[in-house]
Amino acid sequence: MKKELIALGLVTLACTASTADEDGSTIMTKAEVEATIAQGMARLAEGRTVSDIVMRHIDVGESNFGVSMVQRSKVEANGVETGIAHVNLDEIYYVVEGEGIMVTGGEFVDPQSTDSNLLGAMLRGEISGGVLQPVKSGDIAIIPKGMPHGWHEIHTDTISYLIFRGDPEKEMAIKSEQ
Repeated sequence: MKKELIALGLVTLACTASTADEDGSTIMTKAEVEATIAQGMARLAEGRTVSDIVMRHIDVGESNFGVSMVQRSKVEANGVETGIAHVNLDEIYYVVEGEGIMVTGGEFVDPQSTDSNLLGAMLRGEISGGVLQPVKSGDIAIIPKGMPHGWHEIHTDTISYLIFRGDPEKEMAIKSEQ
């Protein structure tokens, strides 16, 4: 099932990309996905707690569309929900490996505005009234722009997930090759 869902996501990207590129669609091979997972895991082994690697971010006409591989280290629940919200990016998470509990929705208590070089305008801070939802390998989460989201707890040593990002404001930098 996991292979089929990854293929579905990649086909979706390829079909979207083909409308903007007369030379053919954008393909990310299984080997490239696996190499990116290994690269992210190496970053975590170096002591990082998060690795967010943009595999591709391409112009598909009236908007941009991207695929990233994100890995995070284990997180223990601490009674305070924190997270981010992307002002202009919709996200779809596909959990490749690991499991945990996401917090989504609700409102920020005292939001801090930031402008990330990687992800554009964001809000971050403590989340009040969010919904806790367990996720595991094979699950998909759709996170609309502006929705607070974060990790309440990550049960496994690490979690790896593909993020498909819709970027209608073209905030993220183009990356057409690995």
